[in-house]
Amino acid sequence: MREGRLDNAALGQALADVIGHLGNARLVDRLASLLHVLVPANDIMVVVYRRGQPPELLYDQSAGLEGAANLELYLKGAYLLDPFYRAFADGVAPGCYRLKQLAPAAFRSSEYFRLHYARTGISDEIGYLLEPTADMCVHLSVGVREQQSRISAAQHRRLLDFEPLFAAIVRRHWAPHDAIVSRAINTQLDSALKFFGHDFLTDREVEVIQLLLRGHSTKSIAERLRISPETVKLHRKHSYAKLDVSSQAELFHLFIDALGSYQGGDPLTGYLSH
Repeated sequence: MREGRLDNAALGQALADVIGHLGNARLVDRLASLLHVLVPANDIMVVVYRRGQPPELLYDQSAGLEGAANLELYLKGAYLLDPFYRAFADGVAPGCYRLKQLAPAAFRSSEYFRLHYARTGISDEIGYLLEPTADMCVHLSVGVREQQSRISAAQHRRLLDFEPLFAAIVRRHWAPHDAIVSRAINTQLDSALKFFGHDFLTDREVEVIQLLLRGHSTKSIAERLRISPETVKLHRKHSYAKLDVSSQAELFHLFIDALGSYQGGDPLTGYLSH
C-alpha cells in the first residue's frame, strides 16, 4: 500500500477526539479514526477478548467478502484458532504484532484460514493486543484487502511508536468499567480446544490434533513435540480414524460443531451424546 506522509493536522484532531470521548461509547469510533490517520487501511476492527467468552466486536469497518455468515462462524468458535486470540489466551506479552509474527508457518494452509480468514479478503494485518485487566484484551486491528498489498515496514514502525498511547487510552477507558468475572467461568471456553478429543484420543494424539487445528505443519508439529514427521503422520492417521473424519476440513467442522453444546471437559463427549 502507498506510504503517504502523516497529516499532522488530522492527527491532532484525531487525538483530540479520542481524549474528548474517553469514558463514553463513541470512543471506539474515534480510536478507529485515529488508526486510519496513522495507517490509511481499508479494514479496521476493534474487538474485546475476555477469557472463555466469545469476542465482542465493537467496530468493523468492513464485513469482508461474505459478511454476516463469516462473522457468525468466527463468533461460534473459530476465534479460538485466531492467532491474535491465541496469543492473548496463551499469555503472549501485550504489544503490536504483524499476523505473521503470531501465526504458525502453515497458517495459510489451515482450515481456519481457508474457511474463515481468506473470506475476509485481508491480505496483510497488524494488530495491537492491549490488556487493561488480567482477563481482558482489546484487539485493535489494521488490515488491507487489496490483492498482494502489504502494510509497509515504516507504517508498522509508526504503529509501534504509538503503542504506549493506545495502551494508556485502553487502560483509562476499559479498566474502570470491566466487570469482575470468575476465572473458573472465564476459562471454560478456552479449555474447549485444550480438551478437544481428550476422551477419545491418547495424550499425544490430542497434542497433534490441537496443533493441526491451529495451522501447524507436520514439520512444525514434529519440532514442537520432538518427534519425527512420520510419527506425526501416524498420530494424525489414528486420530482421524478414531474421530471418524478423513480430512482437516472435516476435523475443523467437527471442532466448531462440538462447541455448540459445550459444558466443560472434552466438547466431543457432550456433542456425540446428543
